[in-house]
Amino acid sequence: MYTEGNPLYETPTEIKVTAKDSLVHVGSLDSFDITKGGIKAGKLILNYFENGNKKDLLKAIEIYEKIIPDENFGGEYTALEWICKLLTSPDDAQKDLLSQPLVKSFFDVLSKDNFADLKQYLQLKYHIVEVDKNDLETKKKLRFLEDFILFNNPDRERWEKTRENMEKFNIRKGERIADVGSGPGYFSFKFGDIVGDEGKVYAIETNPMHLDFLRKHIADHGIKNVDVVVSQFEGIGLDKDVRVDTVFICSLYHNVYAAFTDFEREQFVGSIRNALVDGGKLIIVDNDLVDSEQLPYHGPYISKALLTSQLYHYGFKLIDDYQFTPQRYVLIYRKVDVPADFKVIPNSIDDPCNIHVNSAGSLIRYRIIGTSTAGYTIRGKACGKVMYEGFEKNDPALVKKAHDMFAELWPQERIGDDYTAFMWFCEYYLADDETKKQMLSDPRDKMYFDFFGGNDYEKLKKYLYVKFYLEHEDDPDSNIETSFEYGGADFKIGTLNEWNEYFVFNNPNRHLWEKTDEMLKIFDIKEGESIADLGCGAGFFTYEFSKLVGPSGRVYATEINKDAMKYLDALKDEYKVKNISTIVTKMNDCKLKENSCDKVFMCSMYHAVYITDIEFVKDDFIASIQKGLKKGGKLIIVDNDVTDRDTPSYYGPGIMPELIISQLSFYGFKLVKKEQLIPQRFVLVFELEEKKKVGDRKHGYKMRKDQQPR
Repeated sequence: MYTEGNPLYETPTEIKVTAKDSLVHVGSLDSFDITKGGIKAGKLILNYFENGNKKDLLKAIEIYEKIIPDENFGGEYTALEWICKLLTSPDDAQKDLLSQPLVKSFFDVLSKDNFADLKQYLQLKYHIVEVDKNDLETKKKLRFLEDFILFNNPDRERWEKTRENMEKFNIRKGERIADVGSGPGYFSFKFGDIVGDEGKVYAIETNPMHLDFLRKHIADHGIKNVDVVVSQFEGIGLDKDVRVDTVFICSLYHNVYAAFTDFEREQFVGSIRNALVDGGKLIIVDNDLVDSEQLPYHGPYISKALLTSQLYHYGFKLIDDYQFTPQRYVLIYRKVDVPADFKVIPNSIDDPCNIHVNSAGSLIRYRIIGTSTAGYTIRGKACGKVMYEGFEKNDPALVKKAHDMFAELWPQERIGDDYTAFMWFCEYYLADDETKKQMLSDPRDKMYFDFFGGNDYEKLKKYLYVKFYLEHEDDPDSNIETSFEYGGADFKIGTLNEWNEYFVFNNPNRHLWEKTDEMLKIFDIKEGESIADLGCGAGFFTYEFSKLVGPSGRVYATEINKDAMKYLDALKDEYKVKNISTIVTKMNDCKLKENSCDKVFMCSMYHAVYITDIEFVKDDFIASIQKGLKKGGKLIIVDNDVTDRDTPSYYGPGIMPELIISQLSFYGFKLVKKEQLIPQRFVLVFELEEKKKVGDRKHGYKMRKDQQPR
């Protein structure tokens, strides 16, 4: 609630960074810790389904009573314990528990076909059965079940204090409410009960499985005042002439902030403004970060300051805020005029912990987990189609046309994507024999060409065909995110992503957009030094470093994904590069020996550490960097800046450099140099002043299999 001096109200566009914790965290299917207790309880429930012995359910309840809420706060435990209690209750008690329509629907979904969906959820959630990385349908099903169990949990009140929150919403009879990202309708149907027959609730959702559940529940129970609305990323989905009193968003805006592009977010928020009546309310419920001494919410979170600073620029004034638990807050905004007289205050690297938010852009963006890295635009597709036809028909005129199209386009959009790499292949195709020989004189470029250009450009043509979705180019309803088998049953999303990363990062034309040669000079790498390339991928920089440190130096190339490092291993072995050591690592440990490195380098990686690592994983990871650096050693970070709306952005994730500088200052790293050769890319050089020990956290974390060496 408003208090005098509260910066959320008094200075909504200023953010004070006071601790090492990230201001936003987005998660994956395993955002919630997979703990020994959770696994044991889950297996006991599965045992019950096998043998029908209720003693297993009672043992599971005992476990849940011990671990709730000390771990996995806000996760699936309370819902699973509720199911155990229901199944062990007398018939009369079960009938009473299932008398509420939404609770009955919750149980019906999970108990259908002898609890088939619940069994699948437990097996996949706790990695008793592993999901193939290319099995998108099973991943979607698991995502639906995860959301369904978390959101429609009949015991949700136990951790969220739902009733107390809803009283503060001040929803009245007869109002019109838009529940954006309604999921399976937990709040939608509660709102429906409040607004009555005179009101209307729009349950707005994108997930087809949630939409099916909503429609069935409405039909089964004859609900008249809740309408289902299919939303897309270009807006919330309401008709332009529909107006509502309140827009409600629960556990969603952290994704809008961090995973939407600027264009998607502006359309999304613009559609909210269009739907709201003048002076209408925007209510946001989301998860707060809490300090190390408190029990954290173990899923995604976003700081209230990030939300409020952004929404200020979109014309939403904070009028109330409150939270009944440290992990969960409510922010209530009033729709007002978009500020027209805002005064821009430049940020200073000398004071990185005091951040001024000068636009509606997000300070960090991240690719949504599980989607393809190889997106495209309409203009990019037009270029790709011409190039594909040129190579397929062996037509130099078409290849030249494609080259010139990409040359004109690459400075305008998706900076750093594969456009300049496509140009390189066109240039090679059109070159004379002597020029071709020169273009392949570098071993890294030769291996790159052989991979994509071998056998009459077989993989290059396949990549073009798949990336630009050419098989279905005339089908307006086709969806690249759900149709990854169009290139053949043997070509899956994992292959597309792997090829895309190799194609983009080892691009011989990379210097065109990145100014790589000038960047390498900033690093000041000397002969005989040892340097670690963390997250080396296919080894573009590793190879450059090996040339700079010479035979007496050493490059440690580390990767969590051994598949990504196979190209570097092949280069190292074939060309007898003896000063490179490859190391397979974990998310929380870069595996460097103590005092082994003069420099540690990270390219296009720290944004992921900042936004996706659970705090104690990040703590351990940075501690492992501290361990590996020699006294006075340097940490070099290259990452992608978030640009203003008039500057083309980097095609992938990005982060405001001040977020990195401020966070690392709490770990004992002092910024000694910041360079920016292009607007989309920055270089930060830190010196380790002291190896600060980070505080221990209370958790029962178990490393996932995809975090282990592979």
